Amino acid sequence: MDGQELKTGAVLDGRYELRRAVGQGAEGTVYEAVHRFTGQRHAVKIAASPIPEGTDWKRVRLLREARALGQIRHPNIVAITDAGVTEGFPFVAMELLEGRSLEGLLATRGRFAVADAVGAALQVCEALTAAHAVGVLHRDVKPGNVIVVHADPHERVMLVDFGTAKPTGPGSEKVTAVGALVGTPSYMAPEQLLAQEVDEGVDIYAVGAMLFECLTGAVPYEGAYPRVLMAACNAEPPPSVRLVRPQVEAALEAVITRALAKKRADRYATVGELATALRKACPQVDGLTRMLVDAVPAAPRRKFNRAPYRTPVRVTSAWGELDGRCEDISEGGMLMLSEEACKQGEEVTVRFALPIEGKITVCKARVQWVRARPERVHSAQAIGLEFIDASSEVRASLSRYVGLMTGELKEPVEPMPRSREDSTAATKTTVAGVPAALIAQGKRAVG
Repeated sequence: MDGQELKTGAVLDGRYELRRAVGQGAEGTVYEAVHRFTGQRHAVKIAASPIPEGTDWKRVRLLREARALGQIRHPNIVAITDAGVTEGFPFVAMELLEGRSLEGLLATRGRFAVADAVGAALQVCEALTAAHAVGVLHRDVKPGNVIVVHADPHERVMLVDFGTAKPTGPGSEKVTAVGALVGTPSYMAPEQLLAQEVDEGVDIYAVGAMLFECLTGAVPYEGAYPRVLMAACNAEPPPSVRLVRPQVEAALEAVITRALAKKRADRYATVGELATALRKACPQVDGLTRMLVDAVPAAPRRKFNRAPYRTPVRVTSAWGELDGRCEDISEGGMLMLSEEACKQGEEVTVRFALPIEGKITVCKARVQWVRARPERVHSAQAIGLEFIDASSEVRASLSRYVGLMTGELKEPVEPMPRSREDSTAATKTTVAGVPAALIAQGKRAVG
């Protein structure tokens, strides 16, 4: 949040009314937005800074992401709906995914059943096969970029964030500087860590690293870039999955070991070959996941049903502030991810945007539990927060959202009515990461 206020009402490009932040990063912010004319909900990513006038769009990373997504049509890849530049700021509009990230699921569960881990990997392989077919490398496959969503009748695993994607087809133009690193070290192949020329082998390696983590709770090589570089590029073979989890079949371990081979020539030639090997090693796996089934209905130990919900959260207590991200929510509390520490049992103040209408709410909460992953030094903690004094209006809004997401309520997800006072107040403050010119535009459109 970086000291800026998250408020609703700003209108992007005259069409997208921003409701709430979904995620934030160094290159920009992703918002839930409603198209003013169609009423459809989108995820809109806005660049953190404007581009100089006259810049070739092919050299703008966010617009290159739009072009990459525009070439791919696949059920396991987030779909793009629009892109452009307004007031000098590039933006991309995509389908809005309401689900849980593999990162968040790992934070709470530690590791997955073999069927879920392999099922997720197979669906990611399907997505990457479609991307590679049109000459697009992802280059940052990791649990944080994989979302599990409800899809009738089964769950669907979605690959997102093509911000570091690289086109490899004829006429493709380099944007990343020679010697520059792109990706997340723990999931990067040796040639990627060394900033060498890459092909789809880097995505194969990343799937192997992600599958290793889904089965063991740890990445093959832990640490910051220098440590990972030394470990991943030495002559030692990749670490053993079965050493950590002996129940894993030797055939499956062999597939992961080959995907993690340090020499590109020793890995699978294509992602399709990797997927075929996974199916052969695990013939009992149907390629589906069942990771969200415990969200509906409420488990006996839970008082309220919950549903996936991703939005930035700020927690304030006597010792200071920490920022994190909500992963799922109920009228009684939320699951939050944060890389900073939080003390179990303490009372804190929580600030976040409500689902559907995007209104910012602040309430007191109690830290019910904290789940760290001792095997992962550089990973988020899962924090369970119980709301203490959330108003009846807030609880009703959360209950309605969960009901819609779980199918208990059949009405469409439409914005809840807001008073003119709420609409006016929303446009008087800054939306995190949104240019002042867009806020002014929001005032004209909403006020």
